[in-house]
Amino acid sequence: MNVESNGWKGRGLGPLHVVFLASLAALAFMTGSPLCGQDRGTIVLGTIEGELKKKQVPLDLGKTSKTLARLIAKAVSVHGGVRLAPPSLARYSVYFAPLGGNQVRVEISKGSPDVPKKLFKSFVIQGNSIDDAVLKGCDRMVESILGIPGFFSGKICYLSKLSGNKEVFVANSLMTSAQPHTSFKKITFNPSWDNRGTGVFFTSNRKVFNNIYHLDLSSRKISTIANYRGSNLRAVQNPRNSEVAMILSTSGNPEVWLASSPKSKPKRITRNKSNESGPCWSSDGRRLIVTSDSRGKPQLYEVSLSSGRLTRIPTNVSSHCTEASWNPADPTKIAFTAAVGGGFQVYEYSFSSRKSRALTGGRNHGMQPCWANDGRHLFFTERSSNGNTRLMILDTELPGAKAVALHGTSFGNCSQASFHYPR
Repeated sequence: MNVESNGWKGRGLGPLHVVFLASLAALAFMTGSPLCGQDRGTIVLGTIEGELKKKQVPLDLGKTSKTLARLIAKAVSVHGGVRLAPPSLARYSVYFAPLGGNQVRVEISKGSPDVPKKLFKSFVIQGNSIDDAVLKGCDRMVESILGIPGFFSGKICYLSKLSGNKEVFVANSLMTSAQPHTSFKKITFNPSWDNRGTGVFFTSNRKVFNNIYHLDLSSRKISTIANYRGSNLRAVQNPRNSEVAMILSTSGNPEVWLASSPKSKPKRITRNKSNESGPCWSSDGRRLIVTSDSRGKPQLYEVSLSSGRLTRIPTNVSSHCTEASWNPADPTKIAFTAAVGGGFQVYEYSFSSRKSRALTGGRNHGMQPCWANDGRHLFFTERSSNGNTRLMILDTELPGAKAVALHGTSFGNCSQASFHYPR
């Protein structure tokens, strides 16, 4: 779905709300082996098919308290590379111990399921909150056990209609807590993180016309980035420098513009009669993909930042391909939205094989993909037949893995996630 073209209109926003939810409902999909903490509380785990279990590393949470174990259990359940198991079947035992001052000690023991485990690694994590420390600890746990980066201590900005209109919210990666950051009672769309993770670019008609703004999350200051004649539709910052790619229609039709910084005057990059949208940077900041209808229907193109020339990406799955997201860990892959079978689904394209594969399917629509920092997990919007939307996360590397909903109805209809991971 092309957000720039559709506008994502809302109906108005009520008072500013603060959402801080334990997201216990999100654990409802966990049904299986019980996990007991030191207070002997039982956590119910997800039913996982036998074939999936063989590809996952089993672990238990040892003496971890039930309070901390709930958050860790959700992290484990959405990852796909590890799974919770009874101590008698676990290859690792992980103990999270609160130290006070938003610190936790993490002790990882390793061994065969039928013999006592020996301490493998131990470290202390400092966070901005106890939940933040636990999520950072989960990242280190995944790295220690699997040798790959975690994504749990990242954060997402997104849109929610919790108060009646789409407003910008910020949440942790598992959406166990979320907070609104706009209350315009207007149309707001296209949120995206700046490359420092301290602010969010977004588009809104808060002052009659669609303009691009930047919200500094610490000072709450809103700065105007683009308010040119016509529609100012989207801004996405280069992950490696201060450049900002924008979609502006001041020249007549929506074109790609590039500013050397958010406060600089942008330079026009494309010069054609087609409509461009959805700019997407590569992780090295040297390449840019956009959606263009230069051939009549929207397709994905790489745009030359020097000449503005468009080179079509041969996804070959649909005549309607939009919303590219470049894999930050593997530059040979992008995720995108394709119109197939009367609906929308998320696909992955490989520049190496020049082939596409479906990542989502079923009766509900999948759209607006956004990669996590590990290049393995993908956030996306699921839209049901009645129009309700929610944010999902998918392990794209575990064969047979199913997408997991990150939130329940108490978060409202959520969409358009943008992910940031601290460097």
